[in-house]
Amino acid sequence: MNKTLSHSYVYFALQGDDFDPNEVTIALGIEPTDSWKKGDKGRYIPNQKFASWMWSTGKGKESIFLEKLVEEVIDKFGDKVEVINKLKYDYQLTSVLEIVMYIDVNTEESTPALGHNLKTIEFLYQTQTVTDVDIYRYDSAETEE
Repeated sequence: MNKTLSHSYVYFALQGDDFDPNEVTIALGIEPTDSWKKGDKGRYIPNQKFASWMWSTGKGKESIFLEKLVEEVIDKFGDKVEVINKLKYDYQLTSVLEIVMYIDVNTEESTPALGHNLKTIEFLYQTQTVTDVDIYRYDSAETEE
């Protein structure tokens, strides 16, 4: 079985037209893994079209049971529901739980599983957070030597 690390990860983001991500950091007491203001230079575009604050799990931690990555995010933000909702109201923000899933099409490898427990569903409901899943494929057999 191939021992390559997964590229899958999960992040929670607060996004809005124009706000200062530092205000979110102060209110939550959590350092973001990435953030930007509207108009900042983007990685793939000249200027960001909106502002964003996000916290992400690391890549390579889990390849089969993605729910563990989701739970890591929920554990980080589970006691911040009131703060998140106040930020969303004050700055007119939206929130997203983004799941970036890499599926190995090598038939020798297992494919990932994803589900949400009730704790996750409750957090998503209480904060009115949408989920989005991006799925990418790769073949680990092509990278083996």
